[in-house]
Amino acid sequence: MSVCKSILVFLSVVLTISLVQCTEFVPVFMWSTSKTNEKVPALHKISQDSFKDDVLEHLKENPFVIVFAEQTLSPEDFAQHDQSGATVFPYLEKHKRNSKVSYLPYVQNPIKALKHLGEEVAEVSISDLKENFDFPATNILIVNLNDAKDDEHRLEMLKRHDSTIISIYNKIAKKYDNVLALYTAHHTSWVAPEDVISSRKIRSLLATTENGTYYKSNYSILYYTDVSYNLNNGASNTEVSLDFTDALQNTDIVLTGTSSVLQVEMEFSTNTSDGYWVLKNVTVTYNNTDYNLNSSLSDIYAPTTFSYHCGDQSFSTENNNFKLYFGSFQVQLFFDGTSANETKFSDAYDCVGFTSVPIWSGIFVSAILLLIMTLGITMMMDIRTMDRFDDAKGKTITINAE
Repeated sequence: MSVCKSILVFLSVVLTISLVQCTEFVPVFMWSTSKTNEKVPALHKISQDSFKDDVLEHLKENPFVIVFAEQTLSPEDFAQHDQSGATVFPYLEKHKRNSKVSYLPYVQNPIKALKHLGEEVAEVSISDLKENFDFPATNILIVNLNDAKDDEHRLEMLKRHDSTIISIYNKIAKKYDNVLALYTAHHTSWVAPEDVISSRKIRSLLATTENGTYYKSNYSILYYTDVSYNLNNGASNTEVSLDFTDALQNTDIVLTGTSSVLQVEMEFSTNTSDGYWVLKNVTVTYNNTDYNLNSSLSDIYAPTTFSYHCGDQSFSTENNNFKLYFGSFQVQLFFDGTSANETKFSDAYDCVGFTSVPIWSGIFVSAILLLIMTLGITMMMDIRTMDRFDDAKGKTITINAE
């Protein structure tokens, strides 16, 4: 009997793990030539069946449904901005102002739900659609945006897909009177915090999927996805490829990056008496002119056993006439020369502080509520009961009022 119970427990655990692994919540950006559903779901996460019922309501008007499916997408991607501060989805944001748009940040397996609607579904690749721009005779068309380039940054790919989506949608809107368009993905591109309870995310030098550049020596580990510079506040940034070397000079570690047009020197202080390493200064040599740069976000420092990371690290001069940008910049120093034995970055100090504006807002509101509750409890404890009462058989209490 105990063996049967053990088998049942094992099978239930395996089934639970498989169900969790096959469930992914991705965003859905939905709009139409006519009018979308104005009801906003009250739930933070929408199940596959609920999303299926919502789409079936739209299908009552017999629209032509086109689905633009990224390989990976998350709500965090809609909050991304390029180096100039512009949004990654300019056309979708503009279309959002002109049409009624439904945005669902967390939908369970939307592609699978669309395939189980009982309608005729066709899938095409975006490259095949560009070569032969003929729409299949189907009710639901899924366009897989699987044309990522090896030398292309993810933000650039999403911006290019944004332009492609609107271009294709406008052509379809001219052909069909009623069109329902969806922008979603097969998988999520970010790992939710609840999915990584027992493990912390540490970037590995040997297990990264990003198209970046690594440099490792006895004194440092450096990683960055791209680097560009802007001279005299120009309208565009010029991308360069840097080859880094490092050296121990006196008491400092100097990282030197060279290219055909400029040279970058980062000088790190090895005076770790307070337990921190610090980036002292950044010098750029361009056209035989030296520029002293400072970090535009915050000072770059970390404990001796930690790395420093920033998603969009920038350096600039005081008058902003020269700017240097690094994408997904991460660096760690090793003062005892043990970097050659390391294959991963240690835990990272991030350029975005932990106490963000929402956190401070929550602390402020909680402090006010705590003050009100403390004041109320104190006043309730100060209430005193009467110790003298009227005797019905005796003389009444008389209070003389003058």
